[in-house]
Amino acid sequence: MSEAGDSRPERRRWPRKRVLKRGKILYFDRPSVIDCTIRDVSEGGARLVCSQAGLLPKEFYLVFVIEKEMRKARIVWRTAEELGVEFTAPQEPAKLKL
Repeated sequence: MSEAGDSRPERRRWPRKRVLKRGKILYFDRPSVIDCTIRDVSEGGARLVCSQAGLLPKEFYLVFVIEKEMRKARIVWRTAEELGVEFTAPQEPAKLKL
């Protein structure tokens, strides 16, 4: 059963952990940086809150600001202000000045 208490089965491969972390989204093809909030995270992905969720490209780097780490990510679902991403590469040091 899902966390919300409905009858939908849980489909995630990894258990998620609720968090409240600052994040940044970096585009691969241009020097844009978008602020976001990381709300859930697991070994395989995360749920983000971002006012520009509908405008983001399908793939980008997600930077974990405090940890100074980043992961390549791919959007698997999105709404107007939230998105779910799947990590597509191992974590690496952030390549920008935070």
